[in-house]
Amino acid sequence: MSRARMGGHAAWAVLGQGAGQMLSLLVFLVIARFVSQASFGLVAVSLAVVEVVRRLLIDPVTNATNARTEVSNRDYDLCFNVILILGGLSAGVVALSAAELTRLIGSPEAAPVLRVLSVILLVMGLAGTHGAWLARQMRFRALAVRSTLSVVAGGVVGLGMAFAGFDLWSLVGQQLTINLFNIITLWVSAPYRPRPWLPWAGLRDLWRRARHISLGAAWNAVATDADLFFASAWFGPAAAGIYNAAKRIMLSANMMLVNAISSVTLPALAGIADDRARARAFAGGLTMMSLAVAPAFAGLAAASPFLVHLLLGARWEASAPILTALAASGYLAALGQFASSALLVEQRSHHDALTSGVAAGVNVAMLWIAAPHGPVALAAGVSMATLIVLPLRLRFAMHAMGLGWRTIGTALLPSVAAAIAMMAALFAMRPVLAAVLPGPAVLMVMIPAGMLLYGGLLRMMAPQLFRTTFATALEMAGRGKRPVEA
Repeated sequence: MSRARMGGHAAWAVLGQGAGQMLSLLVFLVIARFVSQASFGLVAVSLAVVEVVRRLLIDPVTNATNARTEVSNRDYDLCFNVILILGGLSAGVVALSAAELTRLIGSPEAAPVLRVLSVILLVMGLAGTHGAWLARQMRFRALAVRSTLSVVAGGVVGLGMAFAGFDLWSLVGQQLTINLFNIITLWVSAPYRPRPWLPWAGLRDLWRRARHISLGAAWNAVATDADLFFASAWFGPAAAGIYNAAKRIMLSANMMLVNAISSVTLPALAGIADDRARARAFAGGLTMMSLAVAPAFAGLAAASPFLVHLLLGARWEASAPILTALAASGYLAALGQFASSALLVEQRSHHDALTSGVAAGVNVAMLWIAAPHGPVALAAGVSMATLIVLPLRLRFAMHAMGLGWRTIGTALLPSVAAAIAMMAALFAMRPVLAAVLPGPAVLMVMIPAGMLLYGGLLRMMAPQLFRTTFATALEMAGRGKRPVEA
């Protein structure tokens, strides 16, 4: 697949993720004025439990299916039936054991919320295969529409309930509505219709492909969500709500950029049969990923006080230093996620699982050390743990692709160096701008200044890369070859 064609698909994926996340943040901005921080904390912990189960049981099946070089509707039939059963069973188990689960993670107040939100697992079982089918067919425009409509519907319900004084349950209603609309829009968008299909041979093959993915997902869930559980257990629901607000902003940026690009990467790499061509695509994709993501998270770290104040108001200002400390983990996780996609395509999911296990252990150890020192230290521990483990995941992906550290360094060093220099300049500008301008105006200055600084530094450090990136951007904008829409 050409760089311009992949860029076109990525543009639709980013548009879908971006529109959905921006709308979600706007809804969050308004609801935060009417709902307590403790309520946000309880819902966040409950959703984290649901996410752990989803990553452990549902995502490995859809990822294993989409990672196949050749995939048929029979494969999707098997995927649908398996995740429907897993989603229904897990929803029942989580609902029945909600009190025990929330006590185990130190948040017993969240039990009633988790009991209701467990139904989302059944919804994911009904919708997951259709989302995977659309991604494999590169129909990212349909996924973009689905994301936007679901968030709008959830926002209407959540805001209406918040205005009516439902507090905690407005957040629950919002989540249930989003997932219900996911089912409707995915089934309408995808012409694929599942049929009953559970052959024993197919189940064995799916288990062989998905088991290491599932193990890796379990470790990834620990590495990804343990900080929120620590925040709730050590500091209480209100502090967990403040921590989650920062994490939510960081994850919104992650989903707009990283998840969107990764959703293109897996099917694109899987569709390249030649090993050398796939290795070149991996190196080029890693370069483009870093070029887009490094300045975004560096800018997020520098602008966090003004961004948090603008989005959430003065009541949530304690989230700003947490967001700054988390920003590095966003970039590092992006690289790790890209490497994981390569390992899935190369049928090296056992290496991904091993790395995820190491990441979980390192993350828990760092959080245990950092938690007594407060939420900001907890966030810094997340970034440090991600930095420690990333080289191992990249090493496995490099070995699978037949690449060396020099290639990876060439792919990453220019964008990282330019982003760090840009961030340092923005940090230096921040107090000067804050002394003479209101917060929104500071952001209006910092964002274009950061873009100009990053572009100028990149042109100076890697002129050929800058020219190639600029040409690709022109193609994606339609001045050269127009992006291909699926």
